[in-house]
Amino acid sequence: RSTISLPHSRFYLCAIDHLVRPPLLMAHGDFALLAANDSGASSGAGKADAVDRARRQELLQAAFREAHAKVDLTSWTWLVQGRFAAGFIVLLLLMRVVAWSQGNIPGYSVLGIHFLTTGADLCCACCAIPLFVGGSRGYCVRSGCVGPALTLIFSMSMVDIGALVSFLLVDTPRPLAPESERSAVDLLEAVMGVWDFALIASVALELALCASAWRLYRELRVAGLYPPGSNPAIGMKKDDEVSLMELVCEAEDAKYMRQQWQQHCSCLGDAPKQDGSQRAVVNDGMP
Repeated sequence: RSTISLPHSRFYLCAIDHLVRPPLLMAHGDFALLAANDSGASSGAGKADAVDRARRQELLQAAFREAHAKVDLTSWTWLVQGRFAAGFIVLLLLMRVVAWSQGNIPGYSVLGIHFLTTGADLCCACCAIPLFVGGSRGYCVRSGCVGPALTLIFSMSMVDIGALVSFLLVDTPRPLAPESERSAVDLLEAVMGVWDFALIASVALELALCASAWRLYRELRVAGLYPPGSNPAIGMKKDDEVSLMELVCEAEDAKYMRQQWQQHCSCLGDAPKQDGSQRAVVNDGMP
């Protein structure tokens, strides 16, 4: 090394520089090309994801339209029946207001019963009108209020039935005028007044309203439109079914109770079989 002169060392350094620099430049160019390819691939993958997402959204919207059309076709009878029942309940409320304003007030013994059935009618009308007017595309379905509305309508129907039974137990006929002043209208009012007719009509209309709400709820569940977040393209699973327990509880709670009941019944059904098989084994072992 000591024998190499300064000009020779410069010559060697320049040679090494020319040998090393082109590969480095080439490597830098390859890296830029790879980066460009990666960005192009990522942009292509993003476009593919966007196209796939748009396609899935179109398929989901088509499934929703088909499910809504199916529900409208199968439940239009119950929608009309529910609207008529809710309208007549509103008429009963107005009739009670008119009777009260004219001084036709029920007796003290049944005043609480009529107040209870009037409140039940008011609750049913407030819950049923938005449900049956909006239908399968209404706010009640989109916000998940169909189940609570059905439970409230069912509860008010039971309250109305209890009020009718109490009325039949405690009601007494009105006193009549002397026979010379009696009329057919007085005799009819003594037996059944306007409040009594309103009570009987209220029970019938609330039962019709409850039946319509239940059938609409069942169609929505089968079509996959309720509860919110369900996929109508899938609908209900084969193992699932709309249970009558959903009148008073949520679908998940009803499914859990049904599963527990089935497991309990299966355990009770297997117990005699196991006992019988054990007895057979013991009897076979006996001489």
